[in-house]
Formats: sequence, C-alpha cells, structure tokens
Amino acid sequence: MRRIRTTLTALLAVTASALVGVEAQAAHGVTAASETSATAAAAPAPDGFLYAWEHAHAGGMHCRWNGENANWAGCRNRVSDVWNNGFPGRREDVRLFYGLAMTGSWACLQQGQSIPNLNAAGTVFTAPGRGQGQRVNDNVSSHDWVDAC
Repeated sequence: MRRIRTTLTALLAVTASALVGVEAQAAHGVTAASETSATAAAAPAPDGFLYAWEHAHAGGMHCRWNGENANWAGCRNRVSDVWNNGFPGRREDVRLFYGLAMTGSWACLQQGQSIPNLNAAGTVFTAPGRGQGQRVNDNVSSHDWVDAC
C-alpha cells in the first residue's frame, strides 16, 4: 500500500506540473476540471475505508476503518497522514473530530481526499467546538461518515 501511494503521489506531481505548464499562459494554474480528471484517472478504486498513518506519507503504524469510530485508541492523537478512500454516494465524506465520541470541533475529509502530511498542510479543525483552530496533525480522536461536510 505504501509503495502504491508513493508512486501515485509522484505520478500526480508530474502530471500536475505538466498540466500547469501547458495552462499557465491562459490561466494561472490547472482548472478544477483538469485537476479532477487527472486525479480520477490515477487514483486507486475506492474500497470503503478511511486510512490513517502515524507519520507523513504513509509512514509508521496505520489504522483503517470502514465505519464510524468513537475512539481511535492506538491511533488517537498520533496521526500525520489521512486518506478517505470511501465509496462515492451516501456517507462518502468523513468528519475528523478533536474529541472522543465525535465531539468538539471537526475537519472535513471529502471522498477520495488524501492529506499525506497534515503537519505541512497546516490543516486545522474549523467547526465550532472544543479544539476549533487547533491543528489536525496528532489531534484526531474519532470520526464519522456523513453525506456531505
């Protein structure tokens, strides 16, 4: 799995660089439609799981879930890489919660979205509640699946 994600990340970086170079004269960067098409063509098929790794870029211990989880236990407050490989449709997005039992502030991880380095990305909990404004890196305690967030 790690080799696939590393290869996928490199492939997407090369593809994005090529697309940006071609489109730069007409617009500042790749259009949303081009990004979506390039990502969809290279992404592995959804398997219904949320993945989380202890270290950036699929490093260290990992956990995965195909349903909600009120206590991340071994992965709680120890995650620096997340990937929502859930199925598109109902309950496709994941809310990552600051607190146990889906409490406190949350951050959204949309279907297919991967954040391979939460620390570098600077992702923060944005919903009202305890933990709002805190970094998601090493601060996730629980999650649920929702139709949209």
